[in-house]
Amino acid sequence: MSLLYVPIMAAKRGEFTALTNLQASISDKAMPLFELPAQKPDTKVFEKAICRTASGAGKAWPGRPAFLDISKWSPNARTESGIHILEYAFSQFRSSGVHVHPVVGYDRWDDPSYSQALKNIRTMAPVTPCIRLDREAIQDDMLDVPYFSERMNDIMASLEVGPNNCYILVDFGSVSTISVPDLIEDAENAVSVLRSLGFSVVIIAGGSMPAAVNEAVKTRDDEGCIPRIEMLAWKAIFSGNQDRNVIFGDYMIRNPNAADGVIAPQANAKIRYTIDNQFFIVRGHSKQLDSLTIQHKELSKKLVKSAHYLTPSFSWGDGEVLNCSIGVKEIRDPTTMIAVDTNHHISAVISEVFEHQRTVVPSLASA
Repeated sequence: MSLLYVPIMAAKRGEFTALTNLQASISDKAMPLFELPAQKPDTKVFEKAICRTASGAGKAWPGRPAFLDISKWSPNARTESGIHILEYAFSQFRSSGVHVHPVVGYDRWDDPSYSQALKNIRTMAPVTPCIRLDREAIQDDMLDVPYFSERMNDIMASLEVGPNNCYILVDFGSVSTISVPDLIEDAENAVSVLRSLGFSVVIIAGGSMPAAVNEAVKTRDDEGCIPRIEMLAWKAIFSGNQDRNVIFGDYMIRNPNAADGVIAPQANAKIRYTIDNQFFIVRGHSKQLDSLTIQHKELSKKLVKSAHYLTPSFSWGDGEVLNCSIGVKEIRDPTTMIAVDTNHHISAVISEVFEHQRTVVPSLASA
């Protein structure tokens, strides 16, 4: 596997549909990080929902590697049977055929039930954990290298792994308000510190998509572009060090802080279409004024007529946009549009990363 991309995604139906319809040549170069969706606070039955999620992942990503995290949950959350949520989810995903590897939350490690669950997982199956660093760890703890090193060594010793058999994710979260130079500086410092500790593969991730479409396109029934700060920063870093072991990651078309299960009765129809270095966003209006089915057709027409649209053969998502624009298919709900946008995004990112690497180091094209 030649890993080019780690998409951080909600383990939900829209994302699963996107993965199901990827071309094999694209799937072979991606390793998704599945975020187990959080349940409502008053929910008492978790196991059935987790089983359904795992089954969906198994159908969408059978026999392939992925990461699994529970960052949307309390670190000490348990199922109704008393099993830690991470342990239970890991077992279900594995049983469904997804070769998941556990994500270790640096900020959650001190919870004894959470760290014990991760230790238990290490005894269940051969795994390569991924330590996930949050913004505080990156911008505060890493400045005190001896302290950070001691903490990292404690985590790895407890899990009986070393820096050469452990992934590391430098997760900046939302980067929509960060300048590219500032992100580059913080990311390069993180890579330098982690390399000094012996880590070979470092994933750098962030997300530029704002929480609401009106933050990207101010006027309804309009269109516009916003920069993908995380991609601009990664390209600059790769151009400087030409290191293929600094892996690109992002939150795809969702905001990194998006909440699970929020019902938005005034939500606008929209298409979020990934292009080089940017998102091209075609915005509609409230679904209370016109159905999403009607709006998605009109928005698809706008996208297909734009200079940004590629071809229907580029990805399944591109084909669905064309079919919607000419009335061959209807896109009736936001989940289906998420699948369409996400499928195109993953395909576009893999192509963009590969092309940038090939341009900077032509010999990589045949590697």
